[in-house]
Amino acid sequence: MSAQCGVTLVKRFTYRGDATEEYSNTYWFDSAIPADGTAWRALIDALILQEKTVYPSSVSVVRAYGYSDNAGHRTGDDPPASPAVFSVDLTIAPNSPVPGILSPGANERRQGGDGAVWIRWKTSRLNSKGKAIYLRKYYHPAYALSDAAYDQVSTTQLNALNALGTKLRDGTFAGSRTLSAPGHTDTLPVSGASPYITTRTLHRRGKRKKASA
Repeated sequence: MSAQCGVTLVKRFTYRGDATEEYSNTYWFDSAIPADGTAWRALIDALILQEKTVYPSSVSVVRAYGYSDNAGHRTGDDPPASPAVFSVDLTIAPNSPVPGILSPGANERRQGGDGAVWIRWKTSRLNSKGKAIYLRKYYHPAYALSDAAYDQVSTTQLNALNALGTKLRDGTFAGSRTLSAPGHTDTLPVSGASPYITTRTLHRRGKRKKASA
């Protein structure tokens, strides 16, 4: 298979009163591995430029990591995973966190921190039952279409999600890179964002305690 490189973007936002809540998304690309730190930073900046369109300014990218080896990151691999070969902490000068730029409409309503939106990319691969395998990414927070349509993703956010989905599969992203799964050379014929809000448990929420007898 062709060379692969991976990038993880770590986002921070306020969740249940804690301004340090973080979540991340990792992207693997079928493409040449960046040659040096300057090239890694250029790739990371290009990805942030695209991703920040799907969340508001209350969410900021604070760290990023680059991977040149997918060993340990592939489905079924045993740990440990290959470590990052490049990293940047955007909270340390001269860097600075990069806020989102999503600007919701007047009637669109932000939902709770566990509310999430997602994009999925259909791959050309099939599972053992002959069904298509998808790549999927989740983002926080979700914006509802309105107070009444509180389970539907806002038009503004849905458009941004679909644009990001297309950008990462159509060959127009930096260096003509296209999204893939680690250990696979995927062809992505279509992508799409869900029109409905879902939930994705964040770290600080933890597992629900068992009820006492």
